[in-house]
Amino acid sequence: MKIVRYFTLLAFVIFMSCEKHKENFDVPGTGQITIKLNLLHELLGNTIPLNYQTPYQNALNQTYFFDDFRMYISNITLRDTTGTHYYKVPESYHLVEMIDNPDTAIVIKDLPNSYYTEINFSVGVDNNANYSTDQIGDLDPANGMAWDWNTGYKFLYLKGERILADSTRRGLVYHIGSDANYRTIRFTNKEISLDRNNNLTINLDVHVDYIFGNKNLPEQTNPDVGPVNYYIDLNDDSSNDTMYGPNTQKIADNYAQMFEWKEITVE
Repeated sequence: MKIVRYFTLLAFVIFMSCEKHKENFDVPGTGQITIKLNLLHELLGNTIPLNYQTPYQNALNQTYFFDDFRMYISNITLRDTTGTHYYKVPESYHLVEMIDNPDTAIVIKDLPNSYYTEINFSVGVDNNANYSTDQIGDLDPANGMAWDWNTGYKFLYLKGERILADSTRRGLVYHIGSDANYRTIRFTNKEISLDRNNNLTINLDVHVDYIFGNKNLPEQTNPDVGPVNYYIDLNDDSSNDTMYGPNTQKIADNYAQMFEWKEITVE
């Protein structure tokens, strides 16, 4: 009888400890994290800030230019050292735009003060929000990222020009959306310590050129082997894809690989 009572008490203590731990993640705190995204592209062997009207080459040595680049970063989530408790930032939908400055930042405030080892976010808009285009803020359709002819958002918007083999110029357009192209990026085994007196900045490099394939790695099309790396042929007119085109999921798999953790700084 005493043994039963002992284990009942132990289970109660563990349960209450877990609940207390969980409650800390349900209540906003004073922590702040800035996610700094450095939009980059490789040019002649060097990694440089993304620029408009700069001639770039993909892994197949095909030349193209950017006129516009936008994407949604959403559902930022922090996990603690146990991996079982997490804090999902409410209403975290952020439109990242390349305007004149290729460096852009997402500021997250009122985070629970705790020690985290993992941060996740997604490229795109989740299913719950994707089919309701009467929203405000960064999801406002006035931002040009919602389809007029179909419900849903453009997760990634890219516009420019491509130079064909005969030197003629043609438009380069990618409007990628749909639930099938929603991708989540995870950074694990990190030291993210938020207390009442510090603000953190997480610096991420975003290798935009990886959208068309990472030229520093061989093409890899088998997901059972490891992370895929698709080389996109820009001379193929079907490369101008909207939502359900033949290359959209390949592009989505590629952009899931374009984020690189650089460093975390404390203010």
